[in-house]
Amino acid sequence: MRGQRFIGVGAEIGFSTGIGPSLHLGGRQFGLYVAAGIMPVLVFGNEHDSRGLTLDAYRAFELNADIQLLPISPSPRTDLGLAAGYSGNTVLGNGFNVGFAAQYDLRAKLALTIFGGLEVFPNARDHLAAHGYPTMHDASLPQLQGGVNLGLVLYP
Repeated sequence: MRGQRFIGVGAEIGFSTGIGPSLHLGGRQFGLYVAAGIMPVLVFGNEHDSRGLTLDAYRAFELNADIQLLPISPSPRTDLGLAAGYSGNTVLGNGFNVGFAAQYDLRAKLALTIFGGLEVFPNARDHLAAHGYPTMHDASLPQLQGGVNLGLVLYP
């Protein structure tokens, strides 16, 4: 049997928000999901006038605030659906994200969460230059990021 699902606190790890805390507000199938964390930003590119591949790494803080809609319940313990919302990153700037979301109840007050999707940061190139990205490199699509996050949520 499920416990209350109006407010939950948790921890996340992954390539969407790095490693950090999360907050879940709302009902079982609709709600607000906020996650923040410290994460690596990897920027692939190439050197001007060369085919040499470059890789530059940055440490960033990310904050995501998403609306979740989980209308599919293939079992009494599983909810599946979509999430979309705001993404803010100290290296890449402001953007948005969209992806899939899932929640699986491990216990009455504990759930496993999964988010996977894409993040778009329209002004990422400008923000990278402000953070010292080498001018002799051409970044390959820094505006497009993404990945999967796993988390545990406690519903007190």
